[in-house]
Amino acid sequence: MASIHRRTNKDGTQVWRIAYRQDGKLKWTPTIATGEGAVEMKSLIEQLGPDAALAILTRRTGRTTTDKPLLRDYLTKHLAGLEAHATPGTVADYKRMADRTWLPRLGNLPVDAITRDDVVDWVAWQRKQETHRSRLARERAAREERPEPPVATYSPKSIENAQRFLSTVLEAAKSDHDLPVNPAKGVRLPSDHEHTERVFLEPDEFTAIFDHVPDYWKPLVATMYGTGMRWGEATALQAGDVQLDGTTGVITISRSWKKGATGVYLGSPKSRRGRRTVTIAEPLVSMLREHMQGLAADDLVFTGKQGGRVQSQHFHPRVWRRAVEAAKIGKRPDLHSLRHSHASALILGGVPLTVVQRRLGHESVTTTSDIYGHLTPDAYAGAAAVSAASLAGALPQIEN
Repeated sequence: MASIHRRTNKDGTQVWRIAYRQDGKLKWTPTIATGEGAVEMKSLIEQLGPDAALAILTRRTGRTTTDKPLLRDYLTKHLAGLEAHATPGTVADYKRMADRTWLPRLGNLPVDAITRDDVVDWVAWQRKQETHRSRLARERAAREERPEPPVATYSPKSIENAQRFLSTVLEAAKSDHDLPVNPAKGVRLPSDHEHTERVFLEPDEFTAIFDHVPDYWKPLVATMYGTGMRWGEATALQAGDVQLDGTTGVITISRSWKKGATGVYLGSPKSRRGRRTVTIAEPLVSMLREHMQGLAADDLVFTGKQGGRVQSQHFHPRVWRRAVEAAKIGKRPDLHSLRHSHASALILGGVPLTVVQRRLGHESVTTTSDIYGHLTPDAYAGAAAVSAASLAGALPQIEN
């Protein structure tokens, strides 16, 4: 424990020092100019130890007091600000991310005392930590007396996401508290991870999987493949969103399941462009018309067998994965692969990227191009032809 001691100078000013014990010896901090600074230094000594607390004092270029909050406390303020425009689920996700990544190492440091070395040390530490999901899986296996799965550590992508959020918080703290730099900005991150390729299904591969999907779930799977909707959008569809008057139907996508602080709720799609209308043709129209018989306008189009929302954590292993394994196509697509496969079929069929962008609900055509641009071989062939024409004069063709 540490204790605060106040002293009055000859000129009447008051100063403070902190007494603490280290290695059995009584020691004192340098003089601190304010009572608030003394209270903060006492707290830092008790939380971090005297060496770390005094190092923070040194980092402050000789200042012995500060009005800067601890990173942990500033995060609370930052998240409260996000609640004005972000969904509750997003705010909760940010809080969980910070709790599992940089808060244990950096949370008790004042925002003006965090250095680039601190951030680098955190990244090195984080790479060695077991993920929350891995820990739960091993605990569950132990309870069920099964062989424990191998320990999974944080992927470079997860660390990148956490570092990006840390940098966002410190950038806001830099503005709010007049800090000279953002120590997390530009920190090099690990890149020694395997690149996960997106899985695109050819029509015959999808057919092979679809044949093994139970009849009850075929309309849901066909709709996802035939529209490119995200899982949360497809399972949030209501009957009033689907118009099946002729051979060509129209689906209006205006809601999606969103993660809240304590559960899920129906909210807006992922982005502004996510609110969109897509057309569908036979035979999906006929399948949905039969599937939706008797539904009221506000009924969910796709529900679990006992009613209610279809949950991916149940559907994926029990329905989708079993169908994929039974199809034996040599690929391991997940549910999002249906969206990728829909987009690839459109592009390979000559549909312009701007149309694909709007159908998928991407905010920008740049996103569509970055993900699927490599699937436009005809465009590349056209570029090659134009290039060849421009070189014709300088590099005439060699006659055989």
